[in-house]
Amino acid sequence: MIRALNTGVIGMRQFQTSLDVIGNNLANINTVSYKGARVEFQDTLSQTLRAPTPDTATTSGAAGMQVGNGMTVSAIKNNMTQGAMKNTGVRTDMAINGKGFFLVKDVTTNELFATRAGDFREDKNGYLVTNDGYRVQGRNKMAPAFTAAEKTAIGDMRLNVGKYTPDRTGVSLDYITNIFTKTAHGFETGNQVKFPSTMPSIANGTISTDSVFFIAKLTDNTFTLHNTAADAATGGNAVNYTDATITAKTGFTTDVDNDKITLSSHGLVTGDNVYVKSGILPGGLTAGTPYYVSVTGDDVKFHASSADALAGANVIDITTAGSSDFELYKDSGTLTSLTLAGGASISQYNFGADGKVKMLLTDGTQYDRGQLLLQTFKNEQSLTKVGSNRFNNLSAAGAYGITADSAGSTEILSNAQAPGEGGTGRLNAGALELSNVDMADEFSRMITTQRAFQANARVISTADEILKEMMALKR
Repeated sequence: MIRALNTGVIGMRQFQTSLDVIGNNLANINTVSYKGARVEFQDTLSQTLRAPTPDTATTSGAAGMQVGNGMTVSAIKNNMTQGAMKNTGVRTDMAINGKGFFLVKDVTTNELFATRAGDFREDKNGYLVTNDGYRVQGRNKMAPAFTAAEKTAIGDMRLNVGKYTPDRTGVSLDYITNIFTKTAHGFETGNQVKFPSTMPSIANGTISTDSVFFIAKLTDNTFTLHNTAADAATGGNAVNYTDATITAKTGFTTDVDNDKITLSSHGLVTGDNVYVKSGILPGGLTAGTPYYVSVTGDDVKFHASSADALAGANVIDITTAGSSDFELYKDSGTLTSLTLAGGASISQYNFGADGKVKMLLTDGTQYDRGQLLLQTFKNEQSLTKVGSNRFNNLSAAGAYGITADSAGSTEILSNAQAPGEGGTGRLNAGALELSNVDMADEFSRMITTQRAFQANARVISTADEILKEMMALKR
């Protein structure tokens, strides 16, 4: 009788656990991407009352006798099947159609978590985050204007950093080097800017308030401007700006044989930075290209560098005379109090099925701002729920691409795949994955669990009745 009482109690306790799991499943039936769980049971050690005996040639062996001691929960497994999709129309909502998990990071601890919940939002700093503020991970820069290292950089996804820039005032320009200076300017390579009002001249053309240029960041305090994003990315072909107040020198005569031009009272000294434009230029000279001069009286020779001009070395070869009306300008120093305005703002963005963030700027420019990444796991049952739709224990789950048991967040993130690659699913932007809990199935299991609980309770009450009868025999 005592064994039956204990077995009944054990059964009631285990079925209580089952009911707890069912209740939690039903409570999360509307939780985004929730994965339902189920309880699995196994019997416990049985008590052997008589061991079986083997058959012989003349006799049959006796059957064994064992009495079980109840059961216990062997596992609580998560159902990792995909839930249904629901369109929301929110551009930062994303559902994974297939295998894989988003990776999100706690910025205070740098701990990495996995989640199927794609109900993301953009915070005030432009980061793509979960509702709890965990930052979504991915390739952060992919536009052509970004450097090779930036194109593959993996980390916190940020949406509002790209070609748009706010106004900068008090910018200075060195005409000799064409380098702009602004303390802590905050520009990044590839940013677009323009001059909203006051602007310098340009050596090989004209600019207006509609002229857009691309930033090439040199230091935190200096940068150059370029006509194309490709030039900005490499730092090549910086725009040659000139002082708008200087006066052109004309009326030169050209001495082809001696590679020089001559003009009285030209006002130039050795080492001056100059450029030529207009008219028919002497052969060997290019409009808008900065040159350095060496001067002897009325004679002027051209050099490619200041050092050559000061040394009188490597004179530029003059091949043809050109015309006498070509113009020569001398850059005179530094201009301050320029203002630069953002060249374009973000008009809209959206996410593709491959996880790429497609940016559209107000000037019509389109580019890829970054790309979300997904990670798959060899043993999803080893993932541990930690609340807020997140899982940890990622290393134990065996992230694909990782062989070391001790691999940490850095390795797991760096081996993540773009959606649609390496067995990962594609993204449905503007949609969410719903809970995979089946209400009908849960209620069915609740009924059977309830009946099982009642049956074990009946075992206890029946054993109690028998014990009462046995106690009554003493009277």
